[in-house]
Amino acid sequence: MLVQADALIESADRIHRPGHLRFLDHRILEVGSHLHPRPGEEVLKLPGMTLAPGFINLHAHLELAGLEGRLQPGKDFSDWLRQVISHLPELTPEKRRHSVLKSSQHALRSGTTSILSILSDPSTLAGLASTATRTWWALEFMDLHGSPEPVKLLDRTKAWLLRHPSACWHLALSPHSPYTASSELYRSLAGMALVEKLPFTTHLAESPDETLFVQGQPSPLHALLPSHLVRKDIQAVNQTAIGWCATRQSLPPFAILAHGNEVRESDMVYLKEKQASIVHCPMAHRWFGRSPFPYAQYRAADIPVCLGTDSPGGSSNARFDLREEACDFLHNQPNVDYHEAWKMLTTAPAHALQMHSKLGRLTPGGWADWVAWRLPTDQDPVEAVLLDRQAAEWTCVGGIVAHHEMT
Repeated sequence: MLVQADALIESADRIHRPGHLRFLDHRILEVGSHLHPRPGEEVLKLPGMTLAPGFINLHAHLELAGLEGRLQPGKDFSDWLRQVISHLPELTPEKRRHSVLKSSQHALRSGTTSILSILSDPSTLAGLASTATRTWWALEFMDLHGSPEPVKLLDRTKAWLLRHPSACWHLALSPHSPYTASSELYRSLAGMALVEKLPFTTHLAESPDETLFVQGQPSPLHALLPSHLVRKDIQAVNQTAIGWCATRQSLPPFAILAHGNEVRESDMVYLKEKQASIVHCPMAHRWFGRSPFPYAQYRAADIPVCLGTDSPGGSSNARFDLREEACDFLHNQPNVDYHEAWKMLTTAPAHALQMHSKLGRLTPGGWADWVAWRLPTDQDPVEAVLLDRQAAEWTCVGGIVAHHEMT
């Protein structure tokens, strides 16, 4: 198929006017400004529209969207967790599946074609045949009550994926956090991620409560954990959660770390060594009233930062709209421009997933995951897309084109 639009964003620093894209099945063959139809080729003409790579959301909880409006915002992270725990029995597998389907549709209409979604309840997957977006299911593990047997769960989930070959689905591994997963579990999952060539992600350095916990000091988190829990890996030498990971060598290369709010300069060496990426969720950050995100530290240390949405249970972003996250981030980071923010939604997360040749740009050989926006084409299209709040009219995930009715 040949798609002809008025403009095409190949990457933040390469714009085509007009913008043409040719793809076959799920692969992009050509991009440019002067592509002509081949004999018998299907042509999709999109006048007045801009083609762009789909955004990549590296931290979301699609299955928890049913918590929207149920929890109270505030600075007390442990109290928020207590609220979450109290509502979990209401989230049946059926409700979680409904949340996944609805949330992925919202995300796609706002320009996101790929999502790394934390999966805390694998029974959610039973009955699912597809999602609107390309999805990495990050199997989440804790060992508060014994071994979670990650090898068995991974094998079962891989078999489930094989039964859905047409779905754009992938797997990832995720120890929940240092206060719910031991360093032994972290290292076990890190080894599995290396062997299986899977992304590894975790919640890390999210709150002061977590920092106190890894330091072995009294923390409000202790009241939420089993009273008999003994953690020999928790010591005063752990100045930060990332320091705990460094001491215990808990992270594999290319770890994707959600939040990263509580850091010190000394953490940067380990993050750089591991080629780790940070996923900042600006609207969740604001929802909790947290201290300013240390973006300048990461930028100075050349640690990649991507943007995510987290969960509607802990954010005002109920529709998983990364454009809103980008604008919230830019409001708090006046030294960052729209083009840098664009990279945090496209090329940076593609590199974090080690999928830079397939995602994040519209280039030959990449996956045909694109979005078409109806925008004035006499403006900077990168800025125009991020500022716009209309839904996308056309999307393509894995080469499957969809037209969306405008409401």
